[in-house]
Amino acid sequence: MLLLYLLLPVVSSLSYSSRRIAPGPLGPSEARAPTFDTNIALNLLNFAQQLLSAPRTCFYQGNSYSCGLSIGCWLQGKRSMDLCSGGVVWSCCVPKNAEPNKVAIVKSATCGKTYIRDSKIVGGENTTFGNQPWHVGVIKRALMSQKIACGGALIHEKWVITAAHCVYKTPATTLRVRVGEYNIRENSEQFPHEEYSVKRKVVNEDYEPATYRHDIALLELSHPVVYRKHIVPICLPEKLDNFTGRMATVTGWGRTSYGRRTPPNILQKVSVEVIATDTCQEWLQIAGRKETVYPTMICAGYKEGGKDSCQGDSGGPLTIRDDGRTTLIGLVSWGVGCARPNLPGVYTKITEYLDWIRIHMKS
Repeated sequence: MLLLYLLLPVVSSLSYSSRRIAPGPLGPSEARAPTFDTNIALNLLNFAQQLLSAPRTCFYQGNSYSCGLSIGCWLQGKRSMDLCSGGVVWSCCVPKNAEPNKVAIVKSATCGKTYIRDSKIVGGENTTFGNQPWHVGVIKRALMSQKIACGGALIHEKWVITAAHCVYKTPATTLRVRVGEYNIRENSEQFPHEEYSVKRKVVNEDYEPATYRHDIALLELSHPVVYRKHIVPICLPEKLDNFTGRMATVTGWGRTSYGRRTPPNILQKVSVEVIATDTCQEWLQIAGRKETVYPTMICAGYKEGGKDSCQGDSGGPLTIRDDGRTTLIGLVSWGVGCARPNLPGVYTKITEYLDWIRIHMKS
């Protein structure tokens, strides 16, 4: 019982809701770290709720298995895998000789291309399954739970890109990457999502938490992703590309309104206009803000507000589509509130980091 009590605070620990805390003295002072409650009765209640809401089905290498108590899995001579949001206690029970499912495999995937036909982010709408096959969920794990904390994008079979502020304080051993996800609270999709552990994280050496300069990181996966119809990498831009004035798309499972506690189940998307850096800076000044938009950042949104990324979207991709292929141009980084007039979202500008990305992917 004592051991159970010591572990209980961890159950409700992963209530991360990261985007974008506005830097500077005028920014909202919102806590993004987990909170712990040492009240025994509340911990027992949290544990019971966690167990009742825990998934009963899990997916590994494209196959469906059952979730259950890890000790029962071990007694059956099977592998217990942390794919059921229950840490080491409630896990996915997989045969030791499990073979991958070859359904929907794409042997030579083209970056930025979708292979499934179309059948909230603030002011946005649901995506359709497989429409954003490069979007990933970055998961932070505790001993008895795990939760999607940020977004990211698959850029290679072994590499994911995300925001530095999402992962710079988190050990790689407690991170996982979920690919092919769509509805984070159901397993009813046409094809299942998959999870990968992180072998190594690379945070930009010049990242500044106070200003969000160089807010970019790479995650090297433990083994290569198998490309499927709903799991495809995104294209990187050319170094001299200029996207000012273009319409772009941002995706994520973040809050659909500022301050809202419950995130959406289904991956959201919204269209935003890419704004020139000097214009973005002018808008911030009109709104009475003192933050600096650096050349390594890119802004997107509307002067009147209404559509934006929000808490929980951090690290997610800002993209454009040309000739049937989608290109990554930014990563959700920071902002002041969400979807407010003269306060567009600010993103890490990918064209500024192409050399950095390629050097670390080769190392």
